[in-house]
This record gives sequence, C-alpha cells and structure tokens, in this order.
Amino acid sequence: MFERRSAPRTILNETGSISVDEHRSLPCIVYDRSVGGIRIALPEAEIVPDRFVLSIDASNEILICRAVWRRREEIGAATETSAPVRPILADSRYGLETA
Repeated sequence: MFERRSAPRTILNETGSISVDEHRSLPCIVYDRSVGGIRIALPEAEIVPDRFVLSIDASNEILICRAVWRRREEIGAATETSAPVRPILADSRYGLETA
C-alpha cells in the first residue's frame, strides 16, 4: 500500500475528548498522530463538526483540529496549530497557578 503521509505517525491509543459545542463533549480514542494530523475514533463521528477542539488526556494537550476525512467511527484531522493550545489559568495574584 502506498503511504501518502508526509510525516511518520506515532501510535498513541490514548483517551481524549472532543468539544462538540460549549456545553457538550464526546469521549474518543486518539489512535495515532503525525506532525500535522491525528486519527481518532468515536461511536458518534457523524455529529462532530468540521472544526473541533480535541483534548488528549495523557498529555493534557488541547488541539484545534479540522476534519479531513471521515469513516463510520473514525475521523482523520489536520491540526491547525503547530503547537498545542494550552489552557489559560488565572493569574497567581488570585492564588492560582499560571500556565
């Protein structure tokens, strides 16, 4: 089989979640990842919007993704930022850590 990826992929098999909207997220499995893309699996792949936010539990990464292809229970997506988006935490003046 001809490999079309420009970068090698790393198998992860980690849990994560996809933010569908500001009130709902869906659990997923992050199968693998390359420099510019990610493959995820979830039972309700058809309800995930074309652009979504993916949180990877093991690494605490938050990625902005764009769906490139879809199968019944899988989505292949391009990551839209070169570096993960980090959660913004309150300033230490208020007794909380900063990112």
